[in-house]
Amino acid sequence: MVGVVVRLDELTRLSVSELAGVGPARTRALAALGVETIYDLVTYFPRRYVDRSREVPIGEAVPGEQVLLVGRVMDARRIPTRGGRVLVEAQLVDSSGKITLAFFGQPYRAKQLANITGEVAVFGRVELFRRRRQMNNPLVDPIGDKTGAIVPLYPLREAAGLNSSDIARAVAQVFNEYAEFVDVVPPSLRGHLGLYDIYQALWQLHFPTNEQTWQVARKSVAFDELFLLQVKLAQLRAEREARAVATEHDANPFVPGSARLLEEFLAHLPYEPTDGQRSAIAEIARDMASPRAMHRLLQGDVGSGKTLVSVVAMLIAVQSGHQAVLVAPTEVLAEQHHRSISTLVAEARLPDSVTGRLFEGSPRPVSIDLLTGSTPAARRRRLLADLRAGALDIVVGTHALFNDELAFASLGLVVVDEQHRFGVEQRSALTDRVTVDQGSAPDTLVMTATPIPRTAAMTVYGDLDVSVIEGLPPGRQRVETRWARTALEAQMAFTLLRDEVAVGRQGYVVCPVVDESTKLQVRAVTEEFERLQQAELKGLRLGLIHGKLSSAAKDEVMRDFRDRAIDVLVATTVIEVGVDVPNATVMIIEDADRFGIAQLHQLRGRVGRGADKSYCYLLSEVDTAVAEARLGALVASDDGFVLAEIDLELRGEGTVLGGRQAGRTDLKVASLSHDRDLVLEARQHARALIAQDRSLEHHPRLRAMLQALFGDDEADFLLRS
Repeated sequence: MVGVVVRLDELTRLSVSELAGVGPARTRALAALGVETIYDLVTYFPRRYVDRSREVPIGEAVPGEQVLLVGRVMDARRIPTRGGRVLVEAQLVDSSGKITLAFFGQPYRAKQLANITGEVAVFGRVELFRRRRQMNNPLVDPIGDKTGAIVPLYPLREAAGLNSSDIARAVAQVFNEYAEFVDVVPPSLRGHLGLYDIYQALWQLHFPTNEQTWQVARKSVAFDELFLLQVKLAQLRAEREARAVATEHDANPFVPGSARLLEEFLAHLPYEPTDGQRSAIAEIARDMASPRAMHRLLQGDVGSGKTLVSVVAMLIAVQSGHQAVLVAPTEVLAEQHHRSISTLVAEARLPDSVTGRLFEGSPRPVSIDLLTGSTPAARRRRLLADLRAGALDIVVGTHALFNDELAFASLGLVVVDEQHRFGVEQRSALTDRVTVDQGSAPDTLVMTATPIPRTAAMTVYGDLDVSVIEGLPPGRQRVETRWARTALEAQMAFTLLRDEVAVGRQGYVVCPVVDESTKLQVRAVTEEFERLQQAELKGLRLGLIHGKLSSAAKDEVMRDFRDRAIDVLVATTVIEVGVDVPNATVMIIEDADRFGIAQLHQLRGRVGRGADKSYCYLLSEVDTAVAEARLGALVASDDGFVLAEIDLELRGEGTVLGGRQAGRTDLKVASLSHDRDLVLEARQHARALIAQDRSLEHHPRLRAMLQALFGDDEADFLLRS
């Protein structure tokens, strides 16, 4: 088999068991790492490297410094301690000396270290304990007897019986058996960008000659990942536009501004739309006036006014004789939207004559209704009948809107809020069915209140046009954010909350979990609710809301809170989006280190929605680098786009690309925060290629690779959960 040339897509179908030296036991161990095919293996990259040419002898390790040491483990044993805490100690030895390795609360280390043969790489801070040098809870990577200059260290936490040398040998065997991987990126493009071919790039990522070759290899593989994803996105976009042109009526169904409805609506608003809102409205109106179906993402920071923009889009559809639907991920959010939209359009009147529909007598109000899983059967039947008859203009709802019973007289616009909470197949289920029923595709507007960095938006939502609402509406003010690190500072937060309630305002206390967890030492919302009633918030009217309550119970609690029958709402993240109570001025988030930046920013956005000064307290005594970066960022900035960039830096691409983080199409090398130029390059070249060859008829190897990676399921490649 030596010297065989193979296509990359073929590697996705070849099991690692076909490699010489990889038997059943090793195949099972690799599978535990998610490595099942040869392609999985060559794209299972080292997490770091040991440069043996710069190795620090153990005898020269200086206390106070973080160092990487290589040696053999000796005398690994468990040592009894007071209080029953497990301590495992071992000695790391090389020819220059030894150092003690101490592991607290990790009893498995005794067996692990005793079973290691060959050398290990150990990374940690050198400390002095009883006049001897020691590392506490260091990272340990078995590397076998590898003596090369640069040794790859692979992620091993899920595998049993494998070390980095085992994986390196299996990877090397791939390159021994195959002389070349047929490249799918056009050679001219690689030459233009100064990239390695894929065979050389993969080899150098596993076994770099030096730092310079590793840098070029990393850039080459990163471009591959981004280019393949962008080609697929460009292809889908082109195919969708072609279908839209083929299925839509020649006449333009949307004529924004030709009827009085939208003009009167904007004229009677109690405030002027911001420049950011006007810009987004103009882009959406232009799309809706086009003969092609709109597919646009609307993103803006918390409180930027996305709802108003979406209402304008819905009224454009309605004034042109069509209907609009808004889909939200939760009943709480759907109900909030229904209230907000109903208030906004309360004075709007349809003129006597609207394209496609005639009304008898005086102009009637724009009709709007709500459909959720809790809608009573009789009301549901009436609502469905009104939709079919064209008597209902706008319907707001949840997943209940995906029901096959739903039929429209003429659906012109689908708005999807908090888009990342829906799978792609859910988003497309409604529009695809309506397209078949009507013979024309409705416009689609997807919204997110979780700002996404520009490079991430181009990658995740590359098949959509993007509108961004810059700035906040008049009257919105900065929420003063404080990090309460001590019990005294936490007490001050609750004192401020009591003071705010005393003058007629309200607040929130948010906890990470519903019931007490023995694994996570965080406050459970149910127990915290009971504790607060007897402690810091005694005498106040408290309400409790979490995801395990029934919809009716949640509705009742939220109604009482909005009606000021509740002073403080104790909650989980069920209030993260959609809750709009202008009278609430204090947000206290307990165990704030357990939340991500995006969640914290969303929760903070529940206050500061009225005219009064508002506060957000982040309660956490955790003092780690991650907590410092995360909570410190919230204190320093209230700009969701700035925080999104920081979040991307801290948590990586998985948080942006979706729930599946171990799939073949995930970004394993490319970084959306560091490779902005590569994202732009990949997008530009992918769109140019698809513009010339949409079906990839002249690029069969690229087409085969896309099929191997993404298959036929649109939901699969978009990497969303």
